[in-house]
Amino acid sequence: MKNKEHTRQVQDTVVKKFKAGFGYKKISQALNIPRSTVQAIILKWKEYQTTANLPRPGRPSKLSAHTRRRLIRDAAKRPMITLDELQRSTAEVGDSVHRTTISRILHKSGHYGRMARRKTFLKDIHKKCRLKFATSHLGDTPNMWKKVR
Repeated sequence: MKNKEHTRQVQDTVVKKFKAGFGYKKISQALNIPRSTVQAIILKWKEYQTTANLPRPGRPSKLSAHTRRRLIRDAAKRPMITLDELQRSTAEVGDSVHRTTISRILHKSGHYGRMARRKTFLKDIHKKCRLKFATSHLGDTPNMWKKVR
């Protein structure tokens, strides 16, 4: 994966030095760029006779990295959020995408539509009912509990 593309000027300088008879190592040291980069620039020049940055294969991503991270963060914060709501929020930012695109992005990051709801905490009334039940059955025998289904 490429991190950085060198400017056309730097690439032309590499090719000029190569035509002048310099080796990869000398060019690398003179321009302070890795030897493998010098080699790649020269190989590209030999094959295509140009130092221009060529177009990449494949379709560019519809969503920016920023919007992608925002989608994932929203889905993680609110597990019960719908795809339509996420679609509306991306449209507000300026990127209008289809629901399946959003779904695909979430699936790649490990977020699926099967998130469980959170269990609510017990209220005081529930605790009192449980305590009442426990105290009323305090003296029951194990044989009695075997009969309970």
